[in-house]
Amino acid sequence: MFGMGDAGQVILQLERYLADGREEITEVMARDLIDQLRAKSRPEVVDQVHLVKALRLLVDVLLVRGKATDAAKEIKRLHRARRRLERTVRRGDASLLDRLTPASEDHLRAMRVRAALGRASAARSALAKAESTRPGQLRGAVEAVEALGDAAGLGKMLTRIATAAGPVVQGAAGTVVVPPTAEDQAVKAERLMAALDRCGGGPLREDIAQQHRAIVDAAAAASARLQAAIESLQPVVDYHEYG
Repeated sequence: MFGMGDAGQVILQLERYLADGREEITEVMARDLIDQLRAKSRPEVVDQVHLVKALRLLVDVLLVRGKATDAAKEIKRLHRARRRLERTVRRGDASLLDRLTPASEDHLRAMRVRAALGRASAARSALAKAESTRPGQLRGAVEAVEALGDAAGLGKMLTRIATAAGPVVQGAAGTVVVPPTAEDQAVKAERLMAALDRCGGGPLREDIAQQHRAIVDAAAAASARLQAAIESLQPVVDYHEYG
């Protein structure tokens, strides 16, 4: 379908296709690219990088298309390909390991796959691996509870991760909780409260609700003061003087 020298460009194209909702062509092209990359008997580092990226795209699109069983097969291949890439990089220049996408991202993919299959214990195990690899997987914990509820102790894991994440703060699009060790795992306070409700609520849920209300009320009060100040600066004109 395309030349091997274009693998990097194909991956960018596949990312655009997936973002645009073109799932079927994304799956077909991702499989084709993966087959070509696997066919190389002595893959270079860049080939291994492309293979890992293509497998991630394939797992993502399979989940979108509701093909969780197929995604489960590919997530295993993804883990193997990523570990192989890490070994290759470590042998060449270990300092470059930090430039690779964190393994926690693939453990979160595994969690989503297992959640889609209804396998709560396996999903919790994958989430635990993500958390041990990179603490602060708040969004992942929320996703797990949204999919499976409080099964297999997911509620306790969410509570523990949310407690360590810190206070509610004002974000660009409302109140959020931002784990200091994984800022990309930020979750809106309302979404976190809804997830905690699925696990019985508890003191943490009430604490988050109080912090959320305090921030919202303070913002509303500040907005009212600003509006009052603006109105006080507007000149009052008595139009009867011109009658």
